[in-house]
Amino acid sequence: MLDSNIKFKLSDNALFQKVVDETVILDSVTGQYYTLDPIGTEMVEALNAGKTVSQVVALIEQDYDANAENIQADLTELIDKMTGKGLLVEDV
Repeated sequence: MLDSNIKFKLSDNALFQKVVDETVILDSVTGQYYTLDPIGTEMVEALNAGKTVSQVVALIEQDYDANAENIQADLTELIDKMTGKGLLVEDV
């Protein structure tokens, strides 16, 4: 399980752009791009603003009708995918 006090930020090669109701993240190294839905966008924006994993879970729980356990699982999956692709890095 992911440490709830960890902070993450977008990596230097991740270009983040909102387009209508989704967000596009371009990997400037590989040229690949990825899209996020509104909840994923809010999660990444909160992480990039310096919030801890637990703070992001609380924020999403407040904004949407979902329980913290499901949000934590979704956030962990998103972080795992984005760190695996080098788009998100731990903010130390």
